[in-house]
Amino acid sequence: MTADGPRFSFGRLVLFSLGAGVLVLVVSIPIILLVAQWSPVAGLVVALIAVLAMVAAIGTVSRRMISTAEREILAARAAEEDAAHQQPPPHEPGTHKVEPTDRNTPTDG
Repeated sequence: MTADGPRFSFGRLVLFSLGAGVLVLVVSIPIILLVAQWSPVAGLVVALIAVLAMVAAIGTVSRRMISTAEREILAARAAEEDAAHQQPPPHEPGTHKVEPTDRNTPTDG
């Protein structure tokens, strides 16, 4: 969170989420190739597991980033509400309402 308020970027979310998926893919390709030389069916199973791991990595990264942004927004709103409740309402000159000290209506002017 900055002085202007919470910053959330969809571009950053996409970059980190897809980056996590690509990282899983880069790690899993050599493993898939090694297992596929041993057994083609096992290579397909490992490839399927790699795809599921990519989806899990993308979901985990995006969920964490969105949760962080949500916490920052809620904290900023709470701070604004606290600041609004602590400050007295602004007083404009000439708009002060005069309350009668005497509650007797026939003598109020």
